[in-house]
Amino acid sequence: MTPYLFLLLVPMAGVLALTILSGSASASPGVSDVWAVNDGEKVRRDDLDNPNRQKNSVWDGKRISLFGARNEIVAFQIILRSGPGGAHEVDVALEDLVDRASGKRLVAVPERSGSDPTDTRGGQIERFTQHYLHIEKPSPPGWFYHPEARPKEVTGWVPDALVPFRATVGRGGGPFAIGPNRNQGVWFDIYIPAAQTPPGTYEGNVRIREGGKTVREIPVALRVFDFALPDENHFRAMIFFDEAAVPRRHGSSESDLVARYHRLAHRHRVEFTHAYGPDAPPAHRDLLSGKAFTPARGYVGPGQNIGYSIVPASFYGIREPWQGDRAWKTADSFMGWVNSVKPDAITFLYVTDEPPPDRFPFIKSIGDLHHANPGPGKKLPMFLTHAPDARLGESIDIWCTVTNQYDTEKAKAQRATGRRWWVYNGYRPAAGTQLTDAPAVDCRVTPWACWKYGVELWFYWFANQWRHNSQAPRGEQNVWVDPVTFGHDGEYNGDGVLIYPGQDAVFPDQDRGVAGPIASIRLKNLRRGMQDYEYLWLAEQRGLGKEARAAADACVPRAFTDAKGDVAWSVRGSDWDAQRRILAERIARKRTAKKPGGTR
Repeated sequence: MTPYLFLLLVPMAGVLALTILSGSASASPGVSDVWAVNDGEKVRRDDLDNPNRQKNSVWDGKRISLFGARNEIVAFQIILRSGPGGAHEVDVALEDLVDRASGKRLVAVPERSGSDPTDTRGGQIERFTQHYLHIEKPSPPGWFYHPEARPKEVTGWVPDALVPFRATVGRGGGPFAIGPNRNQGVWFDIYIPAAQTPPGTYEGNVRIREGGKTVREIPVALRVFDFALPDENHFRAMIFFDEAAVPRRHGSSESDLVARYHRLAHRHRVEFTHAYGPDAPPAHRDLLSGKAFTPARGYVGPGQNIGYSIVPASFYGIREPWQGDRAWKTADSFMGWVNSVKPDAITFLYVTDEPPPDRFPFIKSIGDLHHANPGPGKKLPMFLTHAPDARLGESIDIWCTVTNQYDTEKAKAQRATGRRWWVYNGYRPAAGTQLTDAPAVDCRVTPWACWKYGVELWFYWFANQWRHNSQAPRGEQNVWVDPVTFGHDGEYNGDGVLIYPGQDAVFPDQDRGVAGPIASIRLKNLRRGMQDYEYLWLAEQRGLGKEARAAADACVPRAFTDAKGDVAWSVRGSDWDAQRRILAERIARKRTAKKPGGTR
């Protein structure tokens, strides 16, 4: 992970301020109210009395305050409320943020219609309009949450996709219109470069226009702390990604199109993952070596020049070469290739997925077969999405369970034997859930919980399930209109869809004219959690283990099998920002790193 500038949101004069112009601009005939909120909230289109409107961690009723570290991406939202007649030709821009002491500027990323949305060369500030999905029915309990931990206030028009301003006007691009008496959110990402960004307060303005006329002006102050988040990720987020779905949905065979999705993942500190092998094309090799994440390829940001670290030999199951007489040769060849392209890779053979007990004999035979390999393939770990089970003997090296099945005490015993235990997906109250109809901070919870309990990797089953799988066939899914993305013993909102296609050959009326991926608010909050993890890691390295533990306990009092009843964490982004700020202040004061080691 690259060092991130931790942009703290501070309700103080002189930090980021969002204020209404007095005198110089007449009252807006369309936009009747403007306020700001942190990135840990979802403000529904029809929620005109949201409690954050008065005050939150970035907004004191007059001003917005942000804070961050170098090599960090910070974000905030502007919420516009329209009057009875709606608002038209609305444009919202964050102008240059300038540190007066040094003259250093953070500027807007150039917006070119139809261009690569992941190419941020030339700027640090990105802006997006929020796309709303109408959720009529909340996702049912069972797969993703216990009935006692049901998310609250989840129906209505909920924001999720963040459409770049460069998109087609009328489909999320700017300038845009707002219907009568409703909210419209605008999201800003600000990257604080790792190098040549002096600490200080960077000030500027958000300018809101209607019909080309300025109707609001909002002073912004960003405090940059004197430390950087690392480029390397010390916690791994592995998200399965269907590369073949991209050209099918975009209706394009453009050579760089899939690579743009990987650049988006890298910028959010996650890995879009699938199986690799010795016959991997150059594009896959570049993902592992880091060549795919260089300025020459259009990538600037966290993890620049650093490649993916997770290299599965198979995904969701194995085929014939991994069985029988060919198994050892196949494993030897794979491990030889991995050692040549990514010697420090996290790798495994995904034997099968969520097996019933009658599959155990087969699974054990595969594990025992590969463990008996006298060649280099012997070092290939066996991976299974199941809790440790004595019936499988010593055939499995890496267990992976849904978060509510992660037993905090039994996991210690597994680690003592050299085995690993990872977690996947999300189940309230054990950890956050990735459903659209859950609070924004749910996607932020799991990295904190994993730091607290010593879990090294989280796995999410699908990034782009735009065409439903065979469990409950729905065919091609109109993810821009229908919030239900997974159906199996119920209908679940947003499951398996963390990103949206910027072009749509299957549903052309939903084409945004963006030649690449579009992120969700859920992915942004996962990024926030991944960056928060690096705060915790960095604090620990600087001898602030007790302080990191206190912050983690405050944010996630209980998780995994320690959690009972309703969720133990706050669903308000402001409460999480308060702990981040405490860590940022202490890290900035503690300049000397201590010998690696933790207090957990």
